[in-house]
Amino acid sequence: MLFHHIEDDDAIWDLVADRSDEEVLAELDGKPALMHLEGTLPGPHRMISVMLHGNEDSGLRGLLAWLRDKPRPTHPLWLFIGNVRAATQDGWFAHRYLPDQEDFNRVWGIHPVSTRMRRCASEVLAIVTAQPLDAAIDVHNNTGDNPLYAIVPRPLEETYALAGAVADVGLLWGTQEYTLMQALEPYCPAIAVECGMAGVPEHADLARGVIERFVAMPHIDPTMPRPPHLFQVRYRVEVRPEVAFDFVDELDPDELDFAIQPGLDRNNFGMLLAGVPIGRILPGSDLPLVVTDVDGNDATGRLFDVRVDGTVVTAEDMVPAMMTRTHLQTRRDCLFYVVRRRAEEGDPWA
Repeated sequence: MLFHHIEDDDAIWDLVADRSDEEVLAELDGKPALMHLEGTLPGPHRMISVMLHGNEDSGLRGLLAWLRDKPRPTHPLWLFIGNVRAATQDGWFAHRYLPDQEDFNRVWGIHPVSTRMRRCASEVLAIVTAQPLDAAIDVHNNTGDNPLYAIVPRPLEETYALAGAVADVGLLWGTQEYTLMQALEPYCPAIAVECGMAGVPEHADLARGVIERFVAMPHIDPTMPRPPHLFQVRYRVEVRPEVAFDFVDELDPDELDFAIQPGLDRNNFGMLLAGVPIGRILPGSDLPLVVTDVDGNDATGRLFDVRVDGTVVTAEDMVPAMMTRTHLQTRRDCLFYVVRRRAEEGDPWA
């Protein structure tokens, strides 16, 4: 069996009662868990997913804290705990995913279904979509300083309404990356919710609050308000793969090609004005960054420039989002995205 399948409320209560979060993970013995919680009324199901990335603990901790109160939701719920193996190897919550694994949030609906992780995702999707779904949330953490925000896969009014019910900031994604929210979107409104940084107790409380608001929603009404602050992705900013870099104040040319200014993640969903230093390279070196738009076109020279002294600066005003502060996440995903506020009317995404 690729994952635990628990469809008994008492078995769920027994799993979480009198156990710490880590002890619950130990009981799962390296396998994901799909659990079903009965609702007080018949009707379409909802789904909550947590910890698709093994180093993102807030959703798991928020979910388990909520479950320990033995809640009785109105809607029946599917609950999915994702990359247990990555969360329990080499200490607790040490890995986003393991070297022999794929990213568990990039395998949903992907073909061919040729790996154990893809088969697990395919089987879970088959189970949860066999009955009508009302809504779904997938809870995550960032690796940089960000507000609580919801990621919207497509600009549908029901999905905007779901995002607005749990977060004040929304981000329209618009690119296909085989995430769980994108796989579920044909069946129901589905979003990812980013609950700050991992390992912060207050962010686990944020995740629990999101879960409680989601479960308490009586219905998903497309006339409900969107998030008041709504953005969409414009560009993806990466460090070139051959460039040695770190997040440090000073460039040591014997060790690094690029010193990225620490603390830039404080500007996520804020503003970086044109001319703001991003980091430093040796004078005469080429730009260490590469920027692509949502269609894959190069936009590096538009967004960044290098001064004579080797300072890398922004070339125009920009709003960063999901800027990380870790080397590993920069390599596995990107340094940050550039977003823009989404127009309410007349926008081509509308």
